[in-house]
Amino acid sequence: MRPFANEEWFSAILPNSNVPLSGMMSISGHGHILYIYENLDRYIQNAVAFVRMGIQQGHQTLIIESVTRYQTIRKLLSRQMDESQLALVHHIDREELYRMDGGFRSGIFMERFSRAVEAYQKHGLLLRTWGNIPLKDVQEISCELDAMEHLADECVDGNGLISVCAYDGRQISAAFQLALLRSHEYHMTDEEFVASSLYLRRSDIYPSLAVQNEHQLDMDRSKQEASLMRSQLLATKHQLESFITRNLDPVLILDDHDLAVSVNQAFETTFGWTKDELVGIPSHAMPLLPDERTFEVRRNKSIIAAGGSIEGYESERVTKAGVRLHVMVSSFPLHDSEDRIRGRAVIIRDITERMQAQELLIRSEKLSIAGELAAGIAHEIRNPVTALKGFLQLLQSGSTEKRDYFYEIMASEIRRIEQILSELLMLAKPQAVHFEAKDIRLLLEDVVTLLNGQAILNDVQIVTSFSDEEMMIMCEENQLKQVCINMIKNAIEAMPRGGSLIIDARMNPSGRGVMVSFIDEGCGIPAHLLERLGQPFYTTKEKGTGLGFMVSKKIVENHGGTVAVHSEENKGTTIVVRLPLDGERTGNDE
Repeated sequence: MRPFANEEWFSAILPNSNVPLSGMMSISGHGHILYIYENLDRYIQNAVAFVRMGIQQGHQTLIIESVTRYQTIRKLLSRQMDESQLALVHHIDREELYRMDGGFRSGIFMERFSRAVEAYQKHGLLLRTWGNIPLKDVQEISCELDAMEHLADECVDGNGLISVCAYDGRQISAAFQLALLRSHEYHMTDEEFVASSLYLRRSDIYPSLAVQNEHQLDMDRSKQEASLMRSQLLATKHQLESFITRNLDPVLILDDHDLAVSVNQAFETTFGWTKDELVGIPSHAMPLLPDERTFEVRRNKSIIAAGGSIEGYESERVTKAGVRLHVMVSSFPLHDSEDRIRGRAVIIRDITERMQAQELLIRSEKLSIAGELAAGIAHEIRNPVTALKGFLQLLQSGSTEKRDYFYEIMASEIRRIEQILSELLMLAKPQAVHFEAKDIRLLLEDVVTLLNGQAILNDVQIVTSFSDEEMMIMCEENQLKQVCINMIKNAIEAMPRGGSLIIDARMNPSGRGVMVSFIDEGCGIPAHLLERLGQPFYTTKEKGTGLGFMVSKKIVENHGGTVAVHSEENKGTTIVVRLPLDGERTGNDE
C-alpha cells in the first residue's frame, strides 16, 4: 500500500494487459474497485481524475451519482475539456437506479444496471462506471447489497468494465467492509489503492460435501427430466411429421429465417410446385403469393414472432399453371426444446369450390328477394294506377269543377310510381362500388317507400323514428339499401299475424357513429340459436338459405360497422346496425 496522486493510479488501471500499478503490483485490463471514502472533497477529485483519464483514452464514462454531485464533477471537468469530450460522460441519478418500492432488491438493481451498460456499449466505445451507493438502513439491506456486489463483479468481468463502487466509510461497519472486499478485486481509499487479499472469484469457492451431494442428486433428477423431455419431444416431432404428411390441406413449413424447408404432398398436388423447387425461398418471394397479397407475410410473421397464432382468414394464391385459388390461411409457431420459436407452419386450405357455391347461392338469394318484392311492388303500384283510372273516368265524364286538383293528384301518383320503379331498377342494375356521403335517414325513407306495400299485404305497420340532426355516412348506397331491405323483410316474415315494425335512427350514445334499430314484435329467436346467425346455410326460416343475413352482415362490416341481434322468444327481435359517420372510417390494412 502506498500514497499516490489521483492521475497516477488512474493511469495504472487503463484497459491494457498487465498495467503496472506500482513497483509491487499490476492489474488486468478491467477491474471491480471498492472505494471507501472519508473526505468528500477528495472523493470529488478522484471522480474527476477517473473520468478525465478515461476521456483521454477515448472511453465513455457512466456516473451514477446524485444530481448535485454530478453537476459539481461536470463543472470541474468543463474547465479542462471541450464539449465533444464531455459528450462521452453520461449520468444516471442514483436515487432512480437504487430506489425500489418495497425495499432494495439486488436482482432488480442488476437488471437495471445491465440494461444501462448494454445501452451505452452499443456506441462501440469502451465503458467505465463510477457509482456511489446511497446508504439507508445498511444493516437491514446488507445481505442484498452483498448479493448485488457479487452479481456486479460477474457483470464487470463479463463485460470487460472498469467499475468503481463508492461507499461512505463513515456509514458502514468494519464487518460489512470485509464482506465487500470478497466481491471486489481492488480496494481503494482517498489516498491508497491495493489489490484485495480477500477477493474470491466464484470459481475459487467450493461447497461443503453435503451441499455437493445435494447438487449431485439435483443433477441426477435433471438428467432424468431431460431424458423424459427428449422422449416427449421425439414423440411431438413424430406427431408433427405425421400431421404434415397426412394432412389433406397444403402445408408449408418455414424456419426461423422465414425460408421454406418443407411442403407436404397435398401442397405439391394443389399448387404444382415440388418441395425441391421451393426449399430455401423466403416466404415473401413464394411464387404462389400474388403481388397484392405480400403485405400478409409481414403481418403474419409479426404475429407468430409475438407467440400468437393465426386462426384463419380468406385470401388468394396462384398455382403453377396460373390459376387463382380462394384459400383459407392459418399458421402457428414451431418451438424447440427450450420453447423458443424456430419457425412456423402455414396451412393453406383451398376453398375455391365453396366460394363458388356461395356465390351461386347469393345470386339465388337475390333472385328470391326480387321475386318476393314483386307482390309488394305490384300492390304498391296498383293503388296509384287505380287512382289514375278513377280520375281519368271523372275527366272523361265531363267534370271540370276540380280539373286542376285532379291533375295535381294524378301527377303525384305518377311520381310515386316513378319513385318505386327507380328504386327497383337501382337494386337490379349491377353497379361499381362507389362510396359517397349519404344521409342515412333519406336512405331509410327510400327503402320504406319500396317495402311499404309488402308490409301492408302482411298487416304490418312500419313506424319510423328518426333524429332531427343530419347523419351523414360514407357508403355504397345500393349495398346499404340491400341491407335495410333484408332487415325489413325478415321482420315482416317474423310477424305472420301482423304487428308493428319500428325503425329508429339516431346518433350513437357513445358519440361516435350512427345507430339504426329494427324492432319487431315477432316470435323471437331462442338464445341457443342466436350464436349461429350469420353463418352460411343456417336459417331460422323453413325455406331460407341463411345467406341474406350473412350478406347483410358482411356489407355492414365492409362499411366499418357492426350488427348486433337481441331477441327474446314470444316478445320480438331487435337488430342494431352501427355505422361510422363520414370522416370516422379508416383505411384497410392493405
